[in-house]
Amino acid sequence: MISRDILCTLARRGRIEIIRTLKSYPARDFTINELARAARIPTMTAWRAVAELKSAGFVRARKVGNATVVSITEDRDRLRTLRLIPETDPQRVAAVAFAERLAEHAWVSECRLFGSIGRGEHAPGEEVDVAVVFRDDEVSEEIARTKARDLAETIRLETNVVIVPMCVPSKEMSRRGGLAAELRDKEIVFRRQG
Repeated sequence: MISRDILCTLARRGRIEIIRTLKSYPARDFTINELARAARIPTMTAWRAVAELKSAGFVRARKVGNATVVSITEDRDRLRTLRLIPETDPQRVAAVAFAERLAEHAWVSECRLFGSIGRGEHAPGEEVDVAVVFRDDEVSEEIARTKARDLAETIRLETNVVIVPMCVPSKEMSRRGGLAAELRDKEIVFRRQG
């Protein structure tokens, strides 16, 4: 359960943007100015947000010379809390964007999350595994893989999140065991209706 105080803190302007940016670059320290630019928020908003997020335990901030550098917390409980709020999870946001944009191709039947993100056990910076179920009567596996890989690279350049697509023919999903059984209970981020 997420406390009301945490929700109120995260609901203020710029907080989600800062968390999402820091989680997209988990190994990097940002100055406040760099963070404001990367998160696309005003510098003063970034200063106030960092102060609040630091006191709530979601970010670490320290002085380096005249600058304050900020990074995402390493506290597992705080990271677990942030995973409960999808908008703070850059991997999930990137996966949904990938699925929605790939779904512009009529041959995409559905996209499902699997691996650590599918289990909700991913850490900042981890790759996102997405199963792309495609209509093999409409497109070859080679074309499906190429389109999925190209879009995954575009998403990586836009978000710094690595999407690893696995293309699965729809006939494979109709089988009882094997890969289909593994994927059936995974979270669906896109499913074509009808």
